[in-house]
This record gives sequence, structure tokens and C-alpha cells, in this order.
Amino acid sequence: TRTEEAWVLALLREESVIAQAGYFFDMHSEAFLVVSLIMPPDDFRDGIRRLVELVQRAEHPTAGC
Repeated sequence: TRTEEAWVLALLREESVIAQAGYFFDMHSEAFLVVSLIMPPDDFRDGIRRLVELVQRAEHPTAGC
């Protein structure tokens, strides 16, 4: 299980997607990420796709090897 900070850093490093940890928005449990809706829809869609792929890789680390 990753912390919010670990998810945010992995998303940035591995997928070049910026998100904020939930604790910045008073979410008191782990693990929440906050994303912005203020961007072109295609960019948002691509960022969410990358987030989903990161989570799927974390759930199944040997997939695709």
C-alpha cells in the first residue's frame, strides 16, 4: 500500500502527471489524490488514463513481463 505522497511522486516520475495529495484538501485518511478539471478535456482524459495504468501496474507488477 502506497501513501498519498508515494502515489503523487510515482505519478509524476512514471507518467509525467501532476496531482495533489488529499491531505492538502483536509482528507484525513489515505490515500486520496486530487486532480484539476481546469484543462482541455483531451489532456484530462490522457492524465486519468495514465493514472489508471499506474494503479493497474501497482496491482499486477509482473503483468506484461
